[in-house]
Amino acid sequence: MLDTYQGTGAVRVFVQGGRLLPAWDGPVLGPLVAAGVTIHLSYKTNPMADVLAWAAGKPAGLPLFLTRSHEPEQQKDGDPTVEQFHAAWAELVPAFDGAPMRDEIWLGPTFTRFWWQANAGDRRWMPRVPVDFVGWDIYNNGLTYRTPDDLLSIPRQVAVELGVPYLVAELGATRLASDLGAAGQTAWMRAMVAALKSDGALTCCWYHKESWDLAAPGAEAGRLAWQTIIVEETPVATTAPDNLLAVRRLLLNHLDGLSGAAVGIVGDAAHRGGYHCGSDRVVSRDYSVVESSRDRTGLSKYASALDIGAFSVRAGGKTHNLRTFSAWLVAQCKAGAPDCRDIREVIYSPDGKTVKRWDRLGKRTTGDDSHLWHTHISFFRDATKAGRDLTPLFRRYLTAIGLIKPPAPTPVPVPTPVEETDMEQSEKLARGTDNANRTVGHVLADMANLRNWLVSPIGAQDSYLKPADGSPLAVLLAAAGRDDTDEQAIIAGVLAGIDPATLAEQIAEHLPTDQAQRVADELASRLAA
Repeated sequence: MLDTYQGTGAVRVFVQGGRLLPAWDGPVLGPLVAAGVTIHLSYKTNPMADVLAWAAGKPAGLPLFLTRSHEPEQQKDGDPTVEQFHAAWAELVPAFDGAPMRDEIWLGPTFTRFWWQANAGDRRWMPRVPVDFVGWDIYNNGLTYRTPDDLLSIPRQVAVELGVPYLVAELGATRLASDLGAAGQTAWMRAMVAALKSDGALTCCWYHKESWDLAAPGAEAGRLAWQTIIVEETPVATTAPDNLLAVRRLLLNHLDGLSGAAVGIVGDAAHRGGYHCGSDRVVSRDYSVVESSRDRTGLSKYASALDIGAFSVRAGGKTHNLRTFSAWLVAQCKAGAPDCRDIREVIYSPDGKTVKRWDRLGKRTTGDDSHLWHTHISFFRDATKAGRDLTPLFRRYLTAIGLIKPPAPTPVPVPTPVEETDMEQSEKLARGTDNANRTVGHVLADMANLRNWLVSPIGAQDSYLKPADGSPLAVLLAAAGRDDTDEQAIIAGVLAGIDPATLAEQIAEHLPTDQAQRVADELASRLAA
């Protein structure tokens, strides 16, 4: 298989019940070790002492994913009961706590996605002890190629519940009968791998058996697609992302005395685990992966940390150095400054004697003594993976201490003045009126007369041209000074609407009987008059 799929990064190995674990230099594991391939091995019945001894012989530096009782929920071929499954893991996890190369050994169960779909809400098989990953067998069988979001919804949810990364131990898709050229199958492969990569999945292996066997005759298109995907996705060495390189350049350009060797992103060759490592160097239970969903989904080839060494500069009449910078940075993080939102932690020394740690997740408060002379800044992995600009925070610091001039305010645009043209009062109007001979001077005189007439006291308008009799303005002014109210007509209208008998009865209801009749008679006679 290694010849067929050159560049393979991970291989799935099964050990059936009653079989011995394969030797590291034997025909099964030997070629994989020589090629530096990550091994995911599942076993069923091997005694714990044998498993520990076998794992202790693992070549150093080679990642090992170890699963006890693969697909236990299937309940066939001697699968353990639920209680036997949990008892086995309760033995396995603590047994490896002191094992050699523990940080290179990942412990986790592997389940069948189809079973969890068919038994929605059944959590009997959820691990009860801390594990390093959760694995899944995912197959597309049916009349359509299901979407990655559909097939990965359960693995994603369980990973969130457990707080660990997931991997795909077995992936497969039966080519649909209507998919004659396998274009649909190959597109599905690429979509699944892209989604797994985006999720930060640890490994993905295709299951070559039965209808999923890409080595079978007639499966050439699928096989070529998987070969190409392997070459494209071959793990690469941890790389410094462009956004952290931009921060590094910014600091080196403005902080005199800060040497290039003192600003680091990628850990040295011996560095394993932590934010200075990408996916090829993280270790099992790596805090830079498992403690935040932003790190689990953001795991990529990129390192996600920046180390800054000693410097000292004078600006604005003050001395600024690594200690003052670190104090400023931590204060900004504690204050929740928006440009600090991608920082996970800052490990620093305020005085060169004690090491402190600001941790956004509140997990730790200190660090090792190497941070007495350098400050470590970890960024959530999703920020480096996405390529978000991380320079604004550092640019703001350099501006605050006077090493960078603040940006000039954006000038307010000045409206272009309208070109003025001289007008003569003798010029005729551009548009017609009732008098074709009216000029600009006529209009100005009319406006002046109207203004003077309106603001002058009553009776003083005679010196100005008045509105002509019968004009709308003359009629309005005449109406404004006339009182057309006819009070008698109003009273008569009100009385005409009153029925004397009805009113008398309504009043009588509220009077003593001996008075009611007299009042009613009197009221009726007066209204009638």
